[in-house]
Amino acid sequence: MQKIYKIWLLVQPSLALIGMASFLTVLALAIHLILLSTNDFNWLEDGIPAVSAQASAVQVVPQQS
Repeated sequence: MQKIYKIWLLVQPSLALIGMASFLTVLALAIHLILLSTNDFNWLEDGIPAVSAQASAVQVVPQQS
């Protein structure tokens, strides 16, 4: 357990990071596509209209001094 740093003699750190980033990207895309294929979690075709930028803008009220 004391010489766990020697794993990097077998695995190149740059390839390990590229592999992890690729795996996580594919995993995220797969999860999103699975959710979009269901009726309960499909946020694109749920019938709820998107909030417009004008409606969601906060009205600014001037302060009285």
